[in-house]
Amino acid sequence: MSKNIIPQLSDDIVIHTINKNEFFIHQTVYDHRVKISSELYDFLKLIDNSKDLATIVNEYNSKYESILTEGFAKDFLYNKLAKYGIIIDETTTIKSNTKPSYLKLSFIFISKKRVSKITKYLKYLFIPKVIFCMFFLSFIIIIFSFYILRDQIFHSTITKPEWMIFFILSFIGVTFHEFGHASAASYYGAEHGGIGGGFYLFMPVYFADVTDIWKLTKQKRIIVNLAGIYFELIYVFILILFGYIFDYTILIMLSCIFSLSILHSLNPFLRSDGYWVLSDAIEKPNLMSHGFIKITQIFRRKNSWLFLDYFILIYGLISYSFILFFLYFVIVKNPNSILYFPQNLKHFFENIFYDNGSFSLVELGKLFIPLLFFYLVFGILKNLYKSLVLKV
Repeated sequence: MSKNIIPQLSDDIVIHTINKNEFFIHQTVYDHRVKISSELYDFLKLIDNSKDLATIVNEYNSKYESILTEGFAKDFLYNKLAKYGIIIDETTTIKSNTKPSYLKLSFIFISKKRVSKITKYLKYLFIPKVIFCMFFLSFIIIIFSFYILRDQIFHSTITKPEWMIFFILSFIGVTFHEFGHASAASYYGAEHGGIGGGFYLFMPVYFADVTDIWKLTKQKRIIVNLAGIYFELIYVFILILFGYIFDYTILIMLSCIFSLSILHSLNPFLRSDGYWVLSDAIEKPNLMSHGFIKITQIFRRKNSWLFLDYFILIYGLISYSFILFFLYFVIVKNPNSILYFPQNLKHFFENIFYDNGSFSLVELGKLFIPLLFFYLVFGILKNLYKSLVLKV
């Protein structure tokens, strides 16, 4: 069946180790990354661009005492890898590299070239002694500021001019956050792309393209993932320092409020920095998908499950429990947030144009909660529709 098929590996691929059981292939021209098992990696090592498929399969079965079939090998090479440009096949159309499905309307607004001009200087902030000093100083000054201004931070209403200052400070801060990821990648020898924006769960988000860090060790990937938070701490430290020097209390308050975004970044149940840290720590890319798969297997026999499998199951249950709790909170406990959403939205925009308009974190919550609810409901209905169409 496959006597005349001679698999040809592309010259434009690099294979990196994820862990002892998993590898990923990087197609450098089309920038695709495909995860494979150690068994399939051993199979690919036998391809020398001269032996036919039947010979390769026989060699593999003999060397590794396996029962690999030619049909499976052909499907793996030409239906799975060829579309990513890893196996050369003139009859296969190579897929274009797209952004993650969870990121909507994404775009690059600072090019790789411009980012590189800055990261070549910022990367020195990742010298170990510098990291220790900056973390220590930032932590101390933020805790001190929260302690002496806690009542003003949590109970004061922000006026329109102050809100605009906060918006500008936040914009600069989240941009600096992404420079942190890019600078850390550069420091450890991984390439970074540009810095862009998009929408995740109805919220505008920034991202730095640091996909190339998959070739780094687990410890270095975790540092790159935490680098954005590290840069935010430095940024807040500088702002608070200026606030004390020039006796500008509102700057200290707004800086402390902005620092609360770090807690959001550490959340492992959203696709934020905490999620990627946990994913790298347990070496499970696409952690949410793994969690969902474990939930579907919950009633199957688990004789071969390890501790990590149970951990991923618990992670999946917690993730989807948050969604169920949120839906319960909105529908049962706080239905007014949905019923009065148009009115609250109108009031919000009126405040923007009023000279004496003011804002508070509570008012923003009244808008964000129903927006997130509508997004989740839309996603559920969309997936339900797709499943019904597939069944038909």
